Order: sequence, then C-alpha cells, then structure tokens
Amino acid sequence: MARTGKRVAVIGAGPIGLEAALYAARSGFDVQVYEADSVGASLRDWGHVTLFTPWSMNASPLAVEALGLNFPAQETPTGAQMVSDYLEPLAALPELHDRIHTFHRVVTIGRGGLLKGEAILAAGDKRRTRQPFRILMDAPQGERIEEADFVIDTTGVYGQPNAMGRGGIPARGERFLGTRKFEGIPDVLNRDKNLFSGKKVLVVGGGLSAATTLRDLSKSDVAAVHWVNRGNNPPLVPMPNDPLPTREALVQDANSLAKNPPEHWTVYSRSQVLAFEINGGQVRVTLDSPDTSPFDVDLVVNQTGFRPKNALYRELQVHECYATQGPMALSAALMGSKGSDCTTQSSQGANTLKSPEPNFYILGNKSYGRSNNFLLRVGHEQIRDAFQLITGNPEHNLYKEPAAHA
Repeated sequence: MARTGKRVAVIGAGPIGLEAALYAARSGFDVQVYEADSVGASLRDWGHVTLFTPWSMNASPLAVEALGLNFPAQETPTGAQMVSDYLEPLAALPELHDRIHTFHRVVTIGRGGLLKGEAILAAGDKRRTRQPFRILMDAPQGERIEEADFVIDTTGVYGQPNAMGRGGIPARGERFLGTRKFEGIPDVLNRDKNLFSGKKVLVVGGGLSAATTLRDLSKSDVAAVHWVNRGNNPPLVPMPNDPLPTREALVQDANSLAKNPPEHWTVYSRSQVLAFEINGGQVRVTLDSPDTSPFDVDLVVNQTGFRPKNALYRELQVHECYATQGPMALSAALMGSKGSDCTTQSSQGANTLKSPEPNFYILGNKSYGRSNNFLLRVGHEQIRDAFQLITGNPEHNLYKEPAAHA
C-alpha cells in the first residue's frame, strides 16, 4: 500500500499493540511501537495460565496471513504460548522488527505547544489537529521525546491492581506489606513454588483470577489458605451452556473449593479486609466481620482485579467514564449493550473510539477500563474501526475471512 507519510505511535507491545502496529504498517503508515518491558511482558508474567479462549478467537486473520501459520482452531494456548508462538513471530516480521522499541517506558503524552485546557475541538478550535503529539519516555540511553501524528494506547491494565480494602481504597497497612504481598497470578506449582511452599496464604478476590490461584493452591503444599471475597458462597456464577469449556471447568472447581474447602482452608464470604498489621514475620489480618477473629498469614495475594493507568494521557483531552475509567463513549455503549459475556460482544463501532483529543485512541483491554470482560477478538475489531477513522475511509478493512485452521 502507498505510504501516507503520517506517523503512528503505538504504546505497548502486547497482543493488541502488535496487531495495531501490523495494521498500521500494512496501511502505509510510519509506525513505531514503544514498550516499557519486553514483547508480551504481561502475558509472560502469567505464562503458566491457560486462556479461556481458543486460537480462533485470539489470532487475527491479518496476522495469521502475515505469519503464514495455521493454529489449531479450538486449542486454548497458555500465556507463554501466546508469546512464543504468536507475539514474538509478529514482532520479528520484516515490517515490524526494527520498529519495536522495547524497554522504552512512556511517561506522558502532550500535544505540540498546547496545554490541556487549550484548543477545544468541540468549541470549533482545530489547532490540536494541526499539532503533533509529543511523547516523553524513559529509554535505555536516557530520556527521549518522539513525535507522532496519531497515538494508539494499548498498555492494558495489568500491573495496576485494585485495592483490597472496603470502598475501593487500601485497607489500613496494605500499602506497607512490601514483599509479603503478591499481585498478579502466581505460579504456585512451578516458578513461585518455593515462595509459597509451607506458607499460610491469604487470597482476596472472588473472580476468575482468584479462582485460578486457588485451584493451583489446592494442588500445592501450602500450610493453610484463607479466602476472602465480597460475594456469596459459592462466589462465581456459572454461565448456562458456557461456550468456553476451560472457563466452565474453572468456575466449577472454584465453587467446589468454596463449598467444600480442603483441610486447613477457611472461606470468608461477604467479607472485606479492614486492616493488615505486620506481626513479627507474619501479617495479621482483620476482616469487617464481627464474628471473625484476626488471623495471621505469611503471604497476601491480591486478586481484586486491575484498573487503567491514566497518567499517560493526563495532559490530553480524554473523557473518562466516572464508573469504569474507560473512554466515555465506549463505556456508555458497553453499559447499554445486551449480554455481559465476552463471547457475545463485538466492537461498538468506530465512533465509540473517538475522544475529545483528536487522533488519540485507547484500544484493547484498557478501553474497557475496570470491566473484566474484554476479548482479544473485539480488540481486533477495534483496530479495524480505528484505522477507518485514521484513514478517513469507512471501507478500509485489512481483515479477510480467516483461512481454515488445522
């Protein structure tokens, strides 16, 4: 395709970031990808976890064609397999390999010589459309500033955990737990086995991440498990005729652990953490239930979910939803859409990706804010929709029907 002469900066080299970069390159743009860590770093962190969705829902037809690969359609990869079999080959493509800048952590983004409150497009002032974005980042050689005509933020939410205390704020003492607190999904059976072996463990959360950790803990040699969640018992609501067998099995296993906890397990339903207190080499935990006495643990695993980090675009005119922290137009569309299961969702259309800040797009998991039902397939549709806006061509579509999978 003919070169446009326009510069696209993609922030993040995860699944959606690399897909967006490939789409930009194939659409004729000068694309650069800035990644704070290595390619697929977040997926590497929970590489032991098997995704609920199969390859057919994770690999876009454009990327499959570019790689010349056929993935087993119904096979569900692990996070590690997504990186090794998909993301790393994508990053190595001729049109991308020298455009991906790893260990370049974007600090913040501004707009030319304009301050946040200046040049409001909705009021008829178009100066922002004529000013390039200025991107400040920490690079291996020091600070660096780059410019771009379009910016796509695909940095996701992993690494920005919610707090464990009541009301969404940290419980007393939570901020000072240090290495006694584990955030993310620990690999208690392999990588993190020595950390958890023989320990008393507190798990806070009642979602699928907590379920994954708890199922692994049930197979480990931990000394005791305390499971605190805000919901009922059983905490997870099964989906009738769940189209994702891996998810269905996890829900069943976690609910079974809640209803019939193993020896040395205690389940606290409809409970929240009030305080953590360092007690010698352990952590004393106080819950909000008057019938529960404080108890001591060695490790605290926070599985309360994640939230987007908005510091990147604090100097841009981005309208956030007051409930989810996602972009307002998309959040409103999602709240009004039917069906809560990710497998029934699709892109909400190009207009929902627009922001008061022209030519700035939040795609992928981060676009859903604190909502946890994002699907990679929807992210691919978002990329298509975003580039219809970027190119000004509502018919621009590089996705074809995927080839038959083995």
